[in-house]
Amino acid sequence: MLVYTLLEKENTEELHLFEGEMLNTNPETCNVPAKSICRKMNKSESSDTKFACQDEVAARKACASRGRIVCGTCVSHLYTDY
Repeated sequence: MLVYTLLEKENTEELHLFEGEMLNTNPETCNVPAKSICRKMNKSESSDTKFACQDEVAARKACASRGRIVCGTCVSHLYTDY
């Protein structure tokens, strides 16, 4: 199952989404890849976690409530169909 984590980039107020998967070994944790969806932030640049391991619907709502501070490229991924 795909899940999303929203991280704040250090020294800025930018928020970027990371798409990962739930871990089979622990159902309450997920993997967070090294790069954000837009590829403009590394996980190592994070200063704060806004939410972690949320499904698409929860991530969409949480990002919408934060507004323009969330990277538009990252959040647009939540609204596309492939």
